[in-house]
Amino acid sequence: MPRRTNTRERLIETAAGLFWRQGYAQTGVNEIMQQAGTTSGSFYHFFPAKEDLLLAVVEHVGEWLDADVFAAAAAASDDPIEQVFAVIDASRRHLEANGFELGSPLGSLAAELAASHPQVRERLAAVFDAWTERVAAMLEAAEDRMPRDLDRRALARFILGVVEGAMLQARVRRSLTPFDDAVAELRRHLIRLEPGVPLASAARRPQPSAAPSRRAADWRAW
Repeated sequence: MPRRTNTRERLIETAAGLFWRQGYAQTGVNEIMQQAGTTSGSFYHFFPAKEDLLLAVVEHVGEWLDADVFAAAAAASDDPIEQVFAVIDASRRHLEANGFELGSPLGSLAAELAASHPQVRERLAAVFDAWTERVAAMLEAAEDRMPRDLDRRALARFILGVVEGAMLQARVRRSLTPFDDAVAELRRHLIRLEPGVPLASAARRPQPSAAPSRRAADWRAW
């Protein structure tokens, strides 16, 4: 995530990294202030309570997904289905770059706080909904390759579940294999939805490759 410059943004950025790496409960306000290089006066001026900072962190993650992950996916290809896989590939690259130490920022916060912080749970749900809407819009743009009566939002929620679950399994096993297996199965599922594609073609397992580019001729080869 990009570094922020003013005090409020620096606190959010610092807290986001700490919550992600060690959890919300294990991160103290003093640690956040120390790493952000700010004072208690500045902290409580912007965030009357630690939970207020947490809510700002959730908003920050949502902004990052929109401005970075989805923007990069849109720039990677003109093919809307390939854009979906570019979004998924961002999670794969994240796992690999961090040695499986960090999972989904939203998933990590949801697992820790959904039962104990109702306001945070609602904010996380809103970010998940925004993710779903962006993916559903990509699927909608591929209307000629999917049944007309297909519920794009339901499929987008299914894709989100695949990605979150695949990231968790990859972290547990310290391997990209579970992630790649899940994405390959998702790819086969989308191929089966495409009108006129024989099931025998859908049964062939595509191999993961480098990040998609505009030069890619077929999203199934990603």
